Amino acid sequence: MNKYYFVSLALLAFTPCLSAQTANTSETTQIEATTGPVTVTSSQPATLANASDYKVRISDLDTNGDGRLSRREIPATHALTYEFHLVDRDHNGYITNAELEKANWR
Repeated sequence: MNKYYFVSLALLAFTPCLSAQTANTSETTQIEATTGPVTVTSSQPATLANASDYKVRISDLDTNGDGRLSRREIPATHALTYEFHLVDRDHNGYITNAELEKANWR
């Protein structure tokens, strides 16, 4: 088997991924390296799959009605689960409306 066979297989495996990402934004930059020009293309989805997570209000998730969020009240797949420590600025284990505003979560 030659190297072209492996490249062909790699392209075939990658092709479905390319067609599924039609709503992407991309940027191409050309860099001059010591070995010659290099083209770098970056791409990302035009909208985040979990964009609605970043428009959350305390009342959306506050299951016990105390006006603040604890880790237990946030669904496991919600963005706040992964970024709780960043939004909880006073590190008391709760997120308040003021902390959400300071973190630009609205």
